[in-house]
Amino acid sequence: MSLINDNIIFHLVDDNDIDIAVNTKLLQLSGITPNIHAYNNATRFLQAINANQELYSTKTHVILLDIMMPGMNGFECLDELSKLPEKIKTKLKVFMLSSSIDRNDIRLAESYDLVQRVLEKPLDIYLLKKTLEGILE
Repeated sequence: MSLINDNIIFHLVDDNDIDIAVNTKLLQLSGITPNIHAYNNATRFLQAINANQELYSTKTHVILLDIMMPGMNGFECLDELSKLPEKIKTKLKVFMLSSSIDRNDIRLAESYDLVQRVLEKPLDIYLLKKTLEGILE
């Protein structure tokens, strides 16, 4: 299955500009998607969703969400995403990212229906691609 598809949009939500740059390049080189949007904090990402709810209800959105961020962390962002209308939530595929995999963080992340998987940094693009193929088939 080819994942390249105009109906899939990636969103990188991470406070670390280097992680955003590396993950953007990995996604581009892998050929998964040409549609990549980056946000250096969760608040801006949530504002984008609220301002464009129609777009978020018509296409698949893969979100690579960092767990540890200042201001609003990944779990607080998940809490806000969980409040969105069902027609939007069904289009969201969230992958939590962390540089340190804490078992408590994994358990907490997996308790959210929106979370597909917890991935370690640096991003394993092969694992992401395989997981997406299983989800989107």
